[in-house]
Amino acid sequence: MAGCCGHGNHLGRRSFIKVSALAGAAAASVSAPMSLAAQTTAANINKAAFKASPAGKKRNLLFLTNARQQSYEPLFKKIRDIADYEITVSPVQISMQTNAKDVNPAQVKEADVIVIAQSMGSTGRIPEQMPAVSCPVIIYPVNFDFIMIEADIAAQFRTAGVNALLANSDDHLIELIKIVLAPRLLEGKKALIFGRPFDSTSVPPGGVSEDYIFRNTGLSLKFRPIEELRDRLKSVSDATAKAEMDRWKREATEVVETNDKAILDASRLYHLLRTIIKEEQLDGISIDCLSFTFNKEPMLPYPCLSFTRLRDEGYAVPCEADVCGMLSSMVVQTIGKRPSYFCNVSEAKEPKGTVVLRHCVSPLKLMGWDSPAMTYRLRDYHGMGGVTAEIQFPIGVDVTMGGFTKDLRDFVLWPGRTISRERDTDAPSFMGASIRKYCTNHLEVKIKDMDSFIQSIAGCHYVMVTGGYHKAIHDAMTRMNVRIIGPSDFSAPA
Repeated sequence: MAGCCGHGNHLGRRSFIKVSALAGAAAASVSAPMSLAAQTTAANINKAAFKASPAGKKRNLLFLTNARQQSYEPLFKKIRDIADYEITVSPVQISMQTNAKDVNPAQVKEADVIVIAQSMGSTGRIPEQMPAVSCPVIIYPVNFDFIMIEADIAAQFRTAGVNALLANSDDHLIELIKIVLAPRLLEGKKALIFGRPFDSTSVPPGGVSEDYIFRNTGLSLKFRPIEELRDRLKSVSDATAKAEMDRWKREATEVVETNDKAILDASRLYHLLRTIIKEEQLDGISIDCLSFTFNKEPMLPYPCLSFTRLRDEGYAVPCEADVCGMLSSMVVQTIGKRPSYFCNVSEAKEPKGTVVLRHCVSPLKLMGWDSPAMTYRLRDYHGMGGVTAEIQFPIGVDVTMGGFTKDLRDFVLWPGRTISRERDTDAPSFMGASIRKYCTNHLEVKIKDMDSFIQSIAGCHYVMVTGGYHKAIHDAMTRMNVRIIGPSDFSAPA
């Protein structure tokens, strides 16, 4: 694709990144070797065969105690009375400190959650000795004012890769049971990435695999070659693509820099991606766009406009074949019921307590899929061709930012509030006035605990969604055996 406005400027991707610090196109880096402790933990997690949630409402709870069953009957009644499920409670009287190896493997395998309530003088090695556990385990203290042994048992299970939780009261136990019996948030969802498997040009993931992702989250992720899209583009008719192009131009406040060919090509790609999503019943899709967007003759149209529309239609569509971004987008969009802004944390302004978020793709329906679209203008991609939609973000809106860490063991979650910001997206790179340094869209967000935020950034990309969802995301991550990293106070900053 030739550059728009006749300038035809193109340069190598890595050269451009090196000299202009382009937000949204971070250079690929070589991962540091894992420490021995990290390798051991990863090995334990990889051995865990996590059990998928059963269909329907029937659930099995295995209750392991060294006390008489009758003493827990009032608690069993509370468990059975949980309205959302038909729970079968199977109590087994056994001393886990000395006889954990004697727990019936069939009962462990059939359990959807295991509750351990034991009066013990020491922790022993329960997780090592009992049969392999594939479901969540809740440690229920015998004395709530003397919980240190139970806390240690929970820590042992976690080290073995098991989703282990510590209850702190009867009501807390019931709450935890409800959380862990629910299907995982991404269970049954499907996503497709066009590009090399787990080898994004800009954001390689942290040693995960399709199987690892499925076992830990329930998401089925597949990869296919980008060339498939190139070969199928011609299947979209000119009339279909033109109708989408006309809509983009009609609803824009203005069209600058770009041209009809770029908008038509982007519209053609949108229809192809949407067809694939519908045919394969996908929940998310992405392309390793930086593998071609910096080439003189890109293999595909710039996908920015396609991604904007698809996010507004309810799909998770991160840029740059970002695996963690795919999972993170699905989480916040499913919970928030609105599209997410997939972005770079471009700058952290410590004196102001704000961060600048940039990227070329933003949804238009940022306030909700049923809300009116934001106003936008169409412009090109960094002065190099293609087309993007530039929106004006609302001011004074509470937002939630964050995303999975590269190993999927943690989810960074930070509240914020949008503030006014002077537009700077026309700033040139020092390569020349025709190449823009910054992405099309930018937003400034007020946050708390800046020092902690900086040291907790999960990677090149974050996702942001309007609204506050700490409790819902916390519960979803608890179900997935993922820890939340965030500020001490999750309320929005003043």
